[in-house]
Amino acid sequence: MSKTKFVTIKKDITELDLSLNESAVLSYLASLTRKDYCYASTEHLSTSLGIHERTLYRVLNKLEEKNLIKRVTNSTGRYGKDRRIYVSPTVKLSYHSI
Repeated sequence: MSKTKFVTIKKDITELDLSLNESAVLSYLASLTRKDYCYASTEHLSTSLGIHERTLYRVLNKLEEKNLIKRVTNSTGRYGKDRRIYVSPTVKLSYHSI
């Protein structure tokens, strides 16, 4: 699989106009991303963050529109899917350098 590429973020991560939910989800994803990606389930993310699954999907869509994350879903046969959430390198540096 090829490396995930992101559009360069010209602003500092603190200057982005993020809602409270977007900031919480992005922070949590960055904390779970130690190597290349996060593979946490939707259920785990929504339970850990205390938000409804539908709200989580909306937040993930907005973060993807802002090029802060990238979701890649692959079918694992007839029994499910494998989803990986890649966090932008700029975001990882911001959260892991604290």
